[in-house]
Amino acid sequence: MDAWLYFFRFFHYAAALQLFGTAVFQAWMAPPNLRRAMSAFEERVALCSAVVLLVSGVGWLLTVAGSMGSGWADTINPDVVFRVLRATQFGQVWTWHLAIAVMILPATALVSRVRMGWTLLAILSALALGGLGLIGHASALDGFVGVLNRASHILHALSSGFWLGSLLSLIYVLGLLRSSDFGRDADMALHRFSGLGHGAVAIALATGISNSWFVLRHAELNPTTPYQAMLLLKILLVCSMLVLALVNRYVFVPRIPNGPGIRQLRDGTIAEIVVSAAILTLVSVLGVLSPS
Repeated sequence: MDAWLYFFRFFHYAAALQLFGTAVFQAWMAPPNLRRAMSAFEERVALCSAVVLLVSGVGWLLTVAGSMGSGWADTINPDVVFRVLRATQFGQVWTWHLAIAVMILPATALVSRVRMGWTLLAILSALALGGLGLIGHASALDGFVGVLNRASHILHALSSGFWLGSLLSLIYVLGLLRSSDFGRDADMALHRFSGLGHGAVAIALATGISNSWFVLRHAELNPTTPYQAMLLLKILLVCSMLVLALVNRYVFVPRIPNGPGIRQLRDGTIAEIVVSAAILTLVSVLGVLSPS
């Protein structure tokens, strides 16, 4: 059953990150003309992410119910499922979290049909993504320290969502840089993302360190334990992703006007997506393991 829990956690985190990054990119990074040019692609990405978010959220809940109950039979036992929702910290967060996931589905159908549609989706997806900072190890502490811990996890989720969730949109924008119709707007979106990306990466790194300290501050440091070994691997992957991001920004972006920068930046961005998938895989497991 643990394998299924990891499975649902991975796809839920991935969908939440992607949905938030897509909505923010369309709402605030892309100029109006570029937003319309990207609309069909971005709407498909948002809809797929919204469906995966809801389905994986329900799967996560049912798997937790089975883990707390007597196995697979209790994953579809209404009494056990509602007991999890009513009587656990996870369930109390997950009740409104799933409600937001349900609201996101129709919101994805309205993004191009109502004014500020992408902004509405960005707000809803921020609530969904930020809510993931209220479960797991983030909910283990009480009092003021617990508030700081939860705030750090929420900021980590949102900054990571902006950074990682926008990468797919960035690849699409790179394909329009040479366009006579959208090249200027694509260049503007690229530089907007690059500018704000510095802040997002800095916040993600700072809160990642903070989160690790909150979890491990009373634990004996032992990198041979499963949790700490996987955390160390995650740190190494984050460092490699940071190097990729710096190379993309300061080596490949300056080469765009008169060199192979577009192709190199696209390949570098794809590499960031691959590494981020590996990091999400570790996060999906780490949230279930004991730090000690």
